[in-house]
Amino acid sequence: MVPIPEDIPELGIEAGYLGTVDHTYPVGGEAGQGLYVEVSRPHGTTIGFAQLEVDVEGAWHVMTYTPFD
Repeated sequence: MVPIPEDIPELGIEAGYLGTVDHTYPVGGEAGQGLYVEVSRPHGTTIGFAQLEVDVEGAWHVMTYTPFD
């Protein structure tokens, strides 16, 4: 589980909402610097997916997101 670092109003979630890491990917040749995160409702259905990347200061940011219809 990982907290979503920013509000994503289109998915109806606020910063801090927990999502499940689906997989990691390399950014700039360094493994583990990007995350694909599944965001689900408390009862388990998927809201959507968010792509997170870490900046040079170590802060995570939402790069993109996809609603799950």
